[in-house]
Amino acid sequence: MTTSAEIIQPKIVHALAIEPLSIERQQIVIQQTHVYIERAKQLFKIKAASMDIVFNLKGRAAGMYRVKQQLFSQSREIRYNTYIFSKHFDDNLKTTVPHEVAHYVSDIIYGLKNIKPHGREWKKIMFAFDADAAVTANYDLSGIPTKKLRTFIYQCACGDRQLSAIRHNKIKKRRYQYYCRTCKQTLLYKNNDAI
Repeated sequence: MTTSAEIIQPKIVHALAIEPLSIERQQIVIQQTHVYIERAKQLFKIKAASMDIVFNLKGRAAGMYRVKQQLFSQSREIRYNTYIFSKHFDDNLKTTVPHEVAHYVSDIIYGLKNIKPHGREWKKIMFAFDADAAVTANYDLSGIPTKKLRTFIYQCACGDRQLSAIRHNKIKKRRYQYYCRTCKQTLLYKNNDAI
């Protein structure tokens, strides 16, 4: 016979939302990014171009390097996902930071238009950093807010079709038309509002 003290109650675990990366840890990531940039300057004898480091990336990617074109200039930035870094901090310091800095360095040395994103030039930089040249990471994203894609309903003779917001906006700006692959008719926006 068991007493109530011996009965084990099952634990109910709720998937808790991950908190964004703290300011202190953001500073560590920024410092580590600069460490890799300084290392690249010494290894490849480059002059570093100005670049912003921001923590505004959403979705499933831990990091992203991009060049934004403006009217007469361009700006570079590395974007980090504050939630993925918060959940997998140590691993991201070792993998994501050198990965994104390697994109930045390959842009400075070769120009992004002249090379493949994860081609041999990028891999050479990752090797010099003594970092893993894996293209993607497989993180557990439970509790991390992910980007939700908005879709729009279009129709043709076959029925309804869903188009992404990107395609919808291209149609809206009258730059594109999309056709059904089956019936070959132009897809028309189902909403009665004028595009």
